[in-house]
Amino acid sequence: MSVSLYSRMAALAALGAALVACTTPEPIAKPVAQPVQPRAVSLASFDCVEGLPALHRQICASEALARLDKQVIEQYRSRLRGLDLPGALLLEANQRQWLLSRAGQCPLTDAAHAQDCLIAMYRQRADDLATWPEARQTNPQGAHGLSAYAEFRLAESRDAGLCESMKTALNQDLQGNGFPVPARLPGATALAGSHGPAASVELAGQRLSVELYDAGPYASYQLRARGLSRNGQRILDDSTLPRWVAELPNYGGRAHVSSSQTRDYGAIDIFRLGGRELVLVNETWGFYSPAARGESAYAGLYALDGLGLKPLCLYQAYLTPSRSSSVDGLPAFAALQAELTTLAGDPPAEVAQHERLDKALSLKERLWTLLNMPLVGVKELQAFGREGAIRQRHDDSLNRLFDWSERNLDNKLFYRRLLPMLQPAHSELQQSFRDQGLDPAQASSAADLLLQESLARASEYLVMPAPVPDLPLPPHADYRPRYAVAPTPGELEQGRNFATLHSVLLNNAPAHVVNDFIAYETENLGEDRGLSVDGSPAAMAAVQNPQNLELLLRSDFDANQSNAWGKTALMSAAQLNRENSVRLLLGNGADVHSQTRSLPGAGVGGVERSEAMQSRQTALLIAARQADAQVLAALRDAGALREEWPGYAQQVCAALDTNPRLDGSAREQLRAPLCGTYSSAPKQALQQSVQLIERPAMSLFVRHFEMTPQVFGVEIRQMALNLGMTAVRRGKVKITGPLTLVFPDLAANGPQRLTFDLGLPVSAGAAVVTNHKVIRSEPSLVLSTDFDQQRNDVEGTWRLLADAAAAQGLTPTNQGYVVIHGNGGERTEYQLVVKR
Repeated sequence: MSVSLYSRMAALAALGAALVACTTPEPIAKPVAQPVQPRAVSLASFDCVEGLPALHRQICASEALARLDKQVIEQYRSRLRGLDLPGALLLEANQRQWLLSRAGQCPLTDAAHAQDCLIAMYRQRADDLATWPEARQTNPQGAHGLSAYAEFRLAESRDAGLCESMKTALNQDLQGNGFPVPARLPGATALAGSHGPAASVELAGQRLSVELYDAGPYASYQLRARGLSRNGQRILDDSTLPRWVAELPNYGGRAHVSSSQTRDYGAIDIFRLGGRELVLVNETWGFYSPAARGESAYAGLYALDGLGLKPLCLYQAYLTPSRSSSVDGLPAFAALQAELTTLAGDPPAEVAQHERLDKALSLKERLWTLLNMPLVGVKELQAFGREGAIRQRHDDSLNRLFDWSERNLDNKLFYRRLLPMLQPAHSELQQSFRDQGLDPAQASSAADLLLQESLARASEYLVMPAPVPDLPLPPHADYRPRYAVAPTPGELEQGRNFATLHSVLLNNAPAHVVNDFIAYETENLGEDRGLSVDGSPAAMAAVQNPQNLELLLRSDFDANQSNAWGKTALMSAAQLNRENSVRLLLGNGADVHSQTRSLPGAGVGGVERSEAMQSRQTALLIAARQADAQVLAALRDAGALREEWPGYAQQVCAALDTNPRLDGSAREQLRAPLCGTYSSAPKQALQQSVQLIERPAMSLFVRHFEMTPQVFGVEIRQMALNLGMTAVRRGKVKITGPLTLVFPDLAANGPQRLTFDLGLPVSAGAAVVTNHKVIRSEPSLVLSTDFDQQRNDVEGTWRLLADAAAAQGLTPTNQGYVVIHGNGGERTEYQLVVKR
């Protein structure tokens, strides 16, 4: 195909797409009942599918336990829907901790005992949820916070007297109570619907029913309304109100196929007023509003008559903020959020995939609301008496953070970097809220809430809940905070007694204190002296202070003692560029050839788990990446230039290019010794299983990406989550297999650039989704091997497959796949397409 012909075809396609986009669809003549996708109903609150953690499999194995799980989760969600915003934040966090505590309370070694234990836990949770005190609003100050972001404004009136009086009544209820409820309007009687006594009502021999349902994770499990039926016939669906909006003069073109992405409304209420039966339909507000930035969600008032629904009054209501990004203009807060994301890392293995999705979606909504609708949280915090419980949770979060920092030196250094970021972010948030029109007290309270929620979310998995967590403090509880909302460096240490050798080393205690602890632990702990709670050795904690390190080495502490994944004090000293400590360790027998090993699942928090999952490291490789010439020289002089594994010398050489401590001159001077010939390592066979298999045909829902490997490493988890959400939510398909990276042209990829399709195997019949497509993968022969970080790297694994093809007389193509098996990426399979 010629370039000019291709260009003309592309131009015609673009023009056609533009014309379609600018054409208003024909309005649907009447509501149409949408086909319901058949789906197997699980007895539990989640789908009992493959890949679940052991505890969830145990729940699925017992019908009684599965039913109890669904009952308690539904009870929790029902309780959550009725809460004020601060109360909801508290209960959500408590629920996540309770879910995590189940595995620790009920060991799964004995299935029968585990089921009995879990049943008892669920029953106790049901009792606790039922008896947790209700919060009663007291002394509300001024208008309700929601009224700052919404106002009923008449857009179209077909009954002047009713529409004006209803507008006044709705706004009065909004200012006094929040989201309007027809039962609170003067002279109105609620009959059925979202805020009525039931979902259905009998009127003049006609059965009117509002379809209410739990809208699921993509709507925060809100109780939404799908439509209104009369005697089983739909008379209002998710496009009825948007079609009315589309009839307005100067209509801006908001999509009116449906009122929301979940094809529902925020509320539908049937009520009686002045002898007339009326229906009030409200679109969703806040984070889930269907309106574009700077535009309004709508509400419609209809009359019920013998022919169906008669439109009366159309109102603009909630106004969506005009800002395009939640952190625009907030660099300090954005930087803090990035560090908190690193701190949190991925949830522990005990957290199932559906629970991870719930947390991720909830985080987006809650932080958006706290940032864009701050007065809602500020006013409800005081009116519902949540200050004590929120401050207790914040103190717990800070204590959890400090305790986590005591596990090892890397955590302590991260903690010391994080603490100074709190006050600048807090001050920046206060100024942002003042710019939104809040007074100083309100701005301070709004900044408090957002910072507290951000830190609590990031730290909640840093300590596994040993006892079952108590429910939050009751409303209006008297609690005296221990820490400031944004504590200064050193504030969390005040009043603490450091009780271990490892702790005094991390906190740079003076030499005489270190000597006292050395003597005490040597006498009382024997071989366990100096170890932290995670088994990190004392020498690693001391590398920042050569004087204390020397005290340990003189007391015969092992210079080669390592943590769980093999990291040694020499590696830590190289990482921190501590030349004196490097030379001191080398002089006391530190092994320059020691290697770490990849240990997925080890560690607590993102900092530890990320390091534990790394491919093999040595002190030299670490130093080449982040130490200066003096440290590198010390390691070289100690014999570190040995080919530890295939390609090791090239890795060390490449690491120099990204070393921030080296200028151009120093880097070039180091290339000769570090990029030259290394001595041979002891013989080590590379034995990996390579299999020739047939890859079956499948449909893949994919999105194309081009990025650097560094960006890929940071973004892949969120990219995968977004792809899955889009496939299910917008593509309307079921995911049928593991995440797959499709490389149509392996030669187009290199150290600085990756080009690939990220895909998921799906069922047939996907809807058209912008920037996504479904590709049909035909059956093919592939050579397959599992990636092994201990024995190989990415390039070496592809080379291994190519060598295996040559050895077996097969012709390798330029196409490959990487298949990530398991929710946590427990197994990564490389597949090279070959031909006979």
